[in-house]
Amino acid sequence: MRIAILGGTGQIGVVISREMQLKFPEAEILACSRSGKGVNGFQFNVYQKDWTVLGKLDVLVNAVGIIEETRENTFQKIHVGIVNKMVDERESLGNPKIIHVSVLGSNKDSPSKYAATKGIADNILKTQENWVIIRPSFVCTPGTTIVQKVKMLHKISKISFGLLPIPTHFLTAKFQPVMGEDVAHICIESIRQNLAKKVIYATGPELYTLEDWLRTIGNGKIRLVKIPKWLIDRPLRLLIKAIPQIMNTDQYLLLGEDNTHDNVEMINVLGRLPLDTKQFWEDELV
Repeated sequence: MRIAILGGTGQIGVVISREMQLKFPEAEILACSRSGKGVNGFQFNVYQKDWTVLGKLDVLVNAVGIIEETRENTFQKIHVGIVNKMVDERESLGNPKIIHVSVLGSNKDSPSKYAATKGIADNILKTQENWVIIRPSFVCTPGTTIVQKVKMLHKISKISFGLLPIPTHFLTAKFQPVMGEDVAHICIESIRQNLAKKVIYATGPELYTLEDWLRTIGNGKIRLVKIPKWLIDRPLRLLIKAIPQIMNTDQYLLLGEDNTHDNVEMINVLGRLPLDTKQFWEDELV
């Protein structure tokens, strides 16, 4: 069996590559990236014209994604463009099963360009045969974006003598993060069980809020100054446009919305409950 993982050395892709090697020791696994470095590394640029260098594949996993745009890489180019290229090149690759790592909340009509382009990409794949779309909540991998944002807020609180002004709706939105290993194991079971035309929501066993994470990292010493959305919305939008290092507009929109879903289908596919994420947050934030 030959498996290519686009974005195979990224935060999620590296976990998928590692777990697949453990479960399919006889398989040839191509962890694709521009550098080609790392375990199972295979030098491949998703923007190159010739995809036949990948050879005939049994499975093509797409773990490529971005959380903020740059001049070179836009959400449209990365999320939609790569899926279009996969569909166009599929026949030349031997019509492999496509396993696509999307995101919980993907919706072509979302006000977030990030979520909207993920939704458009999902819809493109749904017109095809033999695909599995995985929609995870925040994926727990070391140094992931939400961890970086919580650490940034912690630093701000230290500068302001323990006080942290923050939009109230940021603190009430609920999130259901999932371990990266669970996302990888859904990919594995999608192959083992020959799943097709399935959308699988990947969420963990616990619900968290940003306030939970701030209390963890601050050991309960951060004093939150809760500001109503009607008061902070416009000034904060202007601030993040001026200082995008704080967060981008898409992160602002997503941090204020619940990101949860039942995981019944995920449990059925895995044949077990999702992994606990509590230790991950302790390790990353304490």
